[in-house]
Amino acid sequence: MDNQLNYYNIKREYALKFFQVPKVFMTNDKYKKLSAEAKLAFAILSDRLQLSIKNHWFDKAGNIYFIYTGEQLEQILGCGHSKITSIKKELTEAQLLVMKRMGQGKANRMYLLGPEITDNDIYGIDQLETAENPLAEEVVNIDLPTSMNDGQPETLDKSRLLKNSNLDYRKTVTSDTDINNTEYLKTLNTDTKKTDTLTDSPQNIKQLQDAALFEVQLENDNIFSKQQLLALKLLSNGDFELFCTVQKTILRAKKQALNSHQIQSSLFDLQDEDIDQPVYDALMRIVQQVRLGAIQDLNSYVFSTMFDQFEQLGSKRAITAYKTSGATITWE
Repeated sequence: MDNQLNYYNIKREYALKFFQVPKVFMTNDKYKKLSAEAKLAFAILSDRLQLSIKNHWFDKAGNIYFIYTGEQLEQILGCGHSKITSIKKELTEAQLLVMKRMGQGKANRMYLLGPEITDNDIYGIDQLETAENPLAEEVVNIDLPTSMNDGQPETLDKSRLLKNSNLDYRKTVTSDTDINNTEYLKTLNTDTKKTDTLTDSPQNIKQLQDAALFEVQLENDNIFSKQQLLALKLLSNGDFELFCTVQKTILRAKKQALNSHQIQSSLFDLQDEDIDQPVYDALMRIVQQVRLGAIQDLNSYVFSTMFDQFEQLGSKRAITAYKTSGATITWE
């Protein structure tokens, strides 16, 4: 009886993993001239953006980058040194890749850039996706696999389908090239499992809504820095309601910590140079504790951790201000 059941199979799942090449590469003259190797390299690096996020490879502006040696790129892209050099040159000239030198003793950063889309590209992509053939509705015969049960006669060998019928393949997770060089960072339960997004289940709808709300918040929030917001997104596990709750908890901790020492909370901007990084570091320490399963009450832990952090920052600022100018930043 088991032979009649349609099991999901590990080999089939891995056979359906794929890289995605932007369709604009086939419509825009700027990208048409790219070599097949350069287009594939772009697809592979795009697939690894999630790994960069897990490794916290994003700058203060929230821009994601890669840190790979020449040898690692050769392994990832499956080609030699001269081809890697050629591919990087092609992608750089097409404004799809930016190389940034970080100074002596520091690893260089590679930033992948999104392709540009024009109105002509939109039309061209629509043309690629639209059947223009007037005979597209004619019926054709397509051979389908026969039954896998050798003990029974073939139950199905042909089917009549329209040429423009849509065959819906199950969407699968595409990131199968992870080479994680930061093993000490254990995975948070933030790995999203891509399922069939065509279903309108309440869970899928909420995920889409939360994703949209996160995008708006990242673009418009003027209280927290970009890197702080990204850390908060990690901490909230993609739940926008929890994200907002944690934000409020941090601001409450800031106000109470500074006011308890009669320091003016309004003078402390979370995006200030001496505040931004320490707050981000404190948030990432909380993320680490979450990964280790060491936190029972997240909200209470966030409050106590950030309260201590703001006390330290307040004291440091007060001392610095007094030493440099004799001024005070405390309430009279």
